[in-house]
Amino acid sequence: MIDMHCHILPGVDDGSKSLEESVEMAKIAYADGIRHIINTSHYHTEADYVTGKRLLEIASEFNAVLGNLGIGVRVQVGNELYFNEGLMKALDEGGFYTLAGSRYVLVEFRPDKVPEDIAEVAYEFSIRGYVPIVAHVERYAQVLGDMGMAKRMIEAGFLLQVNSRSLLGKRGTPVFDFCEHAVKNRMIHFVASDAHDSRVRTPKMSGAYEKAKELAGEDIANEIFISNPQRILKDEEIVPFEIVEHQKKGLIARLFKRK
Repeated sequence: MIDMHCHILPGVDDGSKSLEESVEMAKIAYADGIRHIINTSHYHTEADYVTGKRLLEIASEFNAVLGNLGIGVRVQVGNELYFNEGLMKALDEGGFYTLAGSRYVLVEFRPDKVPEDIAEVAYEFSIRGYVPIVAHVERYAQVLGDMGMAKRMIEAGFLLQVNSRSLLGKRGTPVFDFCEHAVKNRMIHFVASDAHDSRVRTPKMSGAYEKAKELAGEDIANEIFISNPQRILKDEEIVPFEIVEHQKKGLIARLFKRK
């Protein structure tokens, strides 16, 4: 498997705090079946995280450590871009990293404020040659209460990612319900660990893979966990699934409402 959203590099953001912890995270990932990780350290125009050339140097040093220890995990560099008013200017000026050098960028919004002009935001990325992926889409209040919002994001040009812990019900029932129905309805394109440490938010994905296989079948699970992330590494086009809207009474009907 490929973990395309992870904070494994030591001391670069709010993820791993030490080389020892990063090594332990890599061991956990390898034991769980993960062979490639894209380190998506935070990029925030108003925060002091490690960016630029130093991030590449740390990744290279860490990969050398993993090689010396015989841990069969390869780490590549990306950023988790925090969306604010200054982001587009920052993108034009450079200094950030796409996912593994591809056309794909991982974008994080404020939990309580997804932009109303979401199609315009997607357009701003697209005219710069980027394909935006929404990080942990299940965290946003506007999306959680309205599955139609997730659909509109896809129609605007976003791809959607959920965290493995969320799909396993470890972030509460409302979040799990959203993830369950979004996977069933072919609205999720990636599942990743979003791991930050070696104790609680660990780089594990195999349990979520089995859950996705149960919900949507093995072919879809393989696309979400293996093929689509591979397309990022190869910088190949990712075509969203055809959305299947299960029209049911009660909860699902409400989730698919359009506001």
